[in-house]
Order: sequence, then C-alpha cells, then structure tokens
Amino acid sequence: MVGLRRVGYRLAYRLLALAALVWSPRGEGAKAALVCGGELLLVRHTYGPDRWELPGGGVRRREEPLAALRRELREELGIEVAQATLICTEIGRGRLRHHRTHLFGVEIDDPRLRPDPVEIAELRWFDPAAPPPRLGAMVRRALAAAAAGG
Repeated sequence: MVGLRRVGYRLAYRLLALAALVWSPRGEGAKAALVCGGELLLVRHTYGPDRWELPGGGVRRREEPLAALRRELREELGIEVAQATLICTEIGRGRLRHHRTHLFGVEIDDPRLRPDPVEIAELRWFDPAAPPPRLGAMVRRALAAAAAGG
C-alpha cells in the first residue's frame, strides 16, 4: 500500500510540474526550519527532485500559513508544534511569481520523529555549518537562521 501511495505522489508531482508549464501556479506554502540541539532537520521526499528539503507543504484555501505548517509537520513527521516563529516569506521567481512560501523557525526538544513513509524517503539532522550537497529552495536561509540560533 505504501508503494502505491508513493507512486501516486510521484505522478501528482509530475502532473503539477507539467501544468506549471502552461500557467503560473498560485498559492502558498509553509516550511519549517526545525531545530533540535543546534541541528537542522532536512528531508528527502519520495517525489520530486532528489535533494534535501525542509519539511512542510501547501497552504490550503482559507488556511493560515502557521496552521498549514502544524498540519504538515503532524502528517509528515508525527509531531505537534506549539510555537513557531516566522523567519521570512519569499515570493517565487519567474513562472512561480504568484507563489509565496513562508519559512518558520521551530525548536523541539526530542529529535525522534515518526516520518510518513509515503512522503519521506529519508530524514537527517545536520550541523548548519556542514550541510549536505543538493539543497532545495530556502534551505540556505534556514541553515543561516539555525546557525544564528533562531
């Protein structure tokens, strides 16, 4: 069942990427610079480009970005987040100029997470001074915030 759902996510991702060639995507996303003990959590998704990303996802219609972040972290990592601080909001470039992504800083005490095997291929905690290669959008901003202690 997990394998079939992963295929569904990959197919949906590719269809959305193709649709973006025809019209400019609109919407919002929320990502977390999730820090525990000075280390930043990065994930590799089961769909999309093979790179290290921040956990998070889309903001639904009439949903606040912070509520979306909490929902995504609950779904992807099995954690409840009480507090998060907005670090920045970025507007997409080029065809993504109608898309906004909100980056929140989140501190947690326990590094043990329950990743959703359908969405998350791998997760790992990294020292902000020694990030892995192949980073996704906004990861460098999150690494700088984690290194600065916020």
